[in-house]
Amino acid sequence: METVKLTLRGPLKDGNGVYRSYFLVTDGGRNAGRGRATAIPLSIGAPLPQPEFVEVNTGGEEEALSRLIQRLLSLPGNAGLAAELNDTPT
Repeated sequence: METVKLTLRGPLKDGNGVYRSYFLVTDGGRNAGRGRATAIPLSIGAPLPQPEFVEVNTGGEEEALSRLIQRLLSLPGNAGLAAELNDTPT
């Protein structure tokens, strides 16, 4: 299991700046290659995909985390924001 923090910053379409953050938690599956990553919003109003997790059968936790980050960055309200990923203690 790994926990990372995803921070998004930048201007919205109306010109106002925005700051959003999420905790991303990964969990390896019992079978080799499986993985799951879940997003937990830390900012009020931060958009969240439905479902709020990604599961993969190959590629493990790293692949699940990568796909979840892509989903979060493509959400309306997050598109075009600068992203920063920080490791945090688990």
